[in-house]
Amino acid sequence: MTRDEIIALQQALGVTPDGIYGPITQAAHRAYLDRINDTPSVPNITPPPAKPWWASRAILGLLATVLASLAGRFGFEVDDDAITPLLLHAVELGGLAVAAWGTVRRSAPIDPTLVARVRGADVRLPVRPNRTPDDDPRGVFRDS
Repeated sequence: MTRDEIIALQQALGVTPDGIYGPITQAAHRAYLDRINDTPSVPNITPPPAKPWWASRAILGLLATVLASLAGRFGFEVDDDAITPLLLHAVELGGLAVAAWGTVRRSAPIDPTLVARVRGADVRLPVRPNRTPDDDPRGVFRDS
């Protein structure tokens, strides 16, 4: 869909027109198709919402390739002895960036007792029964 087509669709749906087929436009479009569909057994197919450029693995891979190419052209070389520490520092920096981004974007508190979800079941750490709701969810800990 072109930007003009998306704006026309948003105006027809009563959504604030911005020219981006995002989650709000998708939900309104899907609701509209559900209302006009006479046969509920026929699925309504709506396009997926647009995602930002930084969420695209293809674009991130392209950026990494361009950066590596530019670094090589400007004389940046890595010898065999320096590659491991360089990669470890890159992973460390990437992990720090992901942790910071996740902290900023977090919309709910983190459950410290949830270890994993396996086939729909929650695997949790044991919780001590003599705790109050405002305490640490892992229980009451005392020095003995």
